[in-house]
Amino acid sequence: MTGINARISIIVLILISFCSFLSGKKLGYAFSGGGARGFAHIGVLKVLEEEGIKPDYIAGSSIGAIIGAFYAMGYSAAEIEDICLSLDWEFLAKDVHSREDLYIGQKRWAPYGNAVFELNDKWVPRLPSSVYMGNRINLEMFKFFASASRVSSFDDLPIPFACNATNLLTGEAKTFRSGSLMQALRASMSIPSLVKPFEIDENVYIDGGVSQNLPGDLLHEMGADTVIGLKVNSTLRTSDNLNNLIEVLDQTINIGITRNLNDRLECIDLLIEPELNSHSATDFRDIRAIIAAGEKSTRDNIAVIRAFKAKMLLESHDSAKEDSKPLQKDFNRYLDTFHIESIQVHGKQFLSKAKVEEYTDLHSNREYTTSEIITGCQKAWNSQAFNTIYPVLEYSSSNNYILHLHIKERERKQAAINNTYNSEDKLCAGAVLLLNNYLLKNSKLLVEVKLGGKNELNLDYVKNYGEEWGAYYRIFPYINDKTIYNYKDHHKTNSVNSLEWGMTSGLGFFAKDLVIGEIFLFSSQTRLDEEISETPSLPRHNIVSGFGVKGYHESLDSYIFPTKGSRIMAKFNFARSVSISDYIFSNLQMKSELYLPLSKCFSVGGSIDYGTHFNEADDKGYDHFVIGGADGFMGYSRNEVSASHYQITSLGLTSTPCKRWVFHAGIQGLRFSESELWGVEKNWEYCGFAGIGYASAIMPVRLNLAVNEAGKINSLFSVGYDFDIFKFSRR
Repeated sequence: MTGINARISIIVLILISFCSFLSGKKLGYAFSGGGARGFAHIGVLKVLEEEGIKPDYIAGSSIGAIIGAFYAMGYSAAEIEDICLSLDWEFLAKDVHSREDLYIGQKRWAPYGNAVFELNDKWVPRLPSSVYMGNRINLEMFKFFASASRVSSFDDLPIPFACNATNLLTGEAKTFRSGSLMQALRASMSIPSLVKPFEIDENVYIDGGVSQNLPGDLLHEMGADTVIGLKVNSTLRTSDNLNNLIEVLDQTINIGITRNLNDRLECIDLLIEPELNSHSATDFRDIRAIIAAGEKSTRDNIAVIRAFKAKMLLESHDSAKEDSKPLQKDFNRYLDTFHIESIQVHGKQFLSKAKVEEYTDLHSNREYTTSEIITGCQKAWNSQAFNTIYPVLEYSSSNNYILHLHIKERERKQAAINNTYNSEDKLCAGAVLLLNNYLLKNSKLLVEVKLGGKNELNLDYVKNYGEEWGAYYRIFPYINDKTIYNYKDHHKTNSVNSLEWGMTSGLGFFAKDLVIGEIFLFSSQTRLDEEISETPSLPRHNIVSGFGVKGYHESLDSYIFPTKGSRIMAKFNFARSVSISDYIFSNLQMKSELYLPLSKCFSVGGSIDYGTHFNEADDKGYDHFVIGGADGFMGYSRNEVSASHYQITSLGLTSTPCKRWVFHAGIQGLRFSESELWGVEKNWEYCGFAGIGYASAIMPVRLNLAVNEAGKINSLFSVGYDFDIFKFSRR
């Protein structure tokens, strides 16, 4: 009987303790920052959930604020894990415009610039305040936290929540307990020098961990009696681990974090610090392993956690509170559709509210889903008029919302460094000046200076009428100095210095992401100076003037390493009047490319490239098509083959095993002639090629090897954006 009574007493005590736990002392979770190490919070939460421990309040810093906000909204640890594993964190950090998303009008120019700097009012380059602008991060955070826009106080979330940031101007900690949850979280995780500081109401904020990395005292202010602290930030590095800029920066930040954290440990009743020595704050590729490490480390210390729980239950029983509130509130974390009664634009400098709405295609008195709002902001960002543009929703009344668009316009003046090297032009040092909407509204001016293997000065001015659809006019003066080589039997026979200057001007139209068309006039003069020659002398001065038409379509995902989409360009030139040209010629050049994905990592691509003179070009070969090299038939060097008529076909397979590396291989066919090519029997010659590319954050690197029918191996190596930026602009 005594044993039965004892068992009954234990059961009663457990039930009383459990009920007291619900109505007694309040428990708070404090989540620390720590970069990628913060995903260990999820593993810790899994174990705490299994033990039946649930918080009454949550506070967090940096990545801890993100995890804590998800938990406060009612997501379980398993659901948060699924969300974090589904995200491409490396992609989110990069604010690189996807080629396929650009307006067709912006695809008139090839990519350029190893480094791009905005210029201030005094034309002085402005150094960036961070490595990442964070526009994609802003939009992704809006995606997950837009449903919290209905609440103005974070106390109204299923679990009351708070997070903190650091005021960059004063160094003081800032606590967020109301307002936009998305903005508060974005401010809290602005890692100094890596993620751009975040502006809210004219204040600038950086990572909350700098001033208060483990906000236990904040939980006590919210009403918590007991606090569990989850600490995941890295410890201070030793001298052996301070070898580069990132490591020194991490140590500098961590010194302040360690100091403010140690000063507040007295607010923590139970400190859980997972074993994460093998993981760094930047290991965003090891999320699954970090979560597992957090879970394992917590399970290894389960006895301590259970002892803490028992003590907490006992204390709760001794001082049960009558005014306890249930955890769950009327909150819909799946809310995804919003009726926008009005739109407000914040931060505009040169652009009007109507212009921003035109860019986003978002309008008042309409209903939008979260993804539609994000798509509108992404569409506007792809216009390249903004450094950042992100939405915030404010609940108005009767299920109506005000959409706040926060924008940071790009400086209208920009400068880019464009240094390149390839095996044909060798080293070229270049710079590009871009004036966007500076001379006239909706206009663009690009000025390029290039010295080295090529000496060029190009100026391209375009005035648009319309954004996605419209017309434009262009003025393109240029001058270039280069060496032209002639070959016979694939051996150099002639070296000629060519100095060319001229202008192309045209009227055209553009249709969203479909096509560009242009009618143009051109005139150019060329001065030739021979060096070593086995051929008769060339004319020393040529003038060619005429008119033409050209068209362009592009839907590629990448200009450099395409894996899907298409590109078609055609140019038709006429120079028929002997009164304005030293010789008569008309030519047509066309190239079409198509790339089709076969799977996530493989795609097949093919192209047809051909050109013809409608009459025979000059017999000296001055105006022949140059058809070799990396952008032509790779079996020959660039100038090794030239002709009046040619046709090149290509078929290849591309593999992208990871985001930056690209491998491709295929076969090319070539036929060319000095006389009429079409309808005339002409033997084909072939080459096989294989190549590797690396899409560096600064500049691309490419190496192609090709073997022609003669068994000659031709290597083509390039570093940087060694394209002709103005290929479409030229005649």
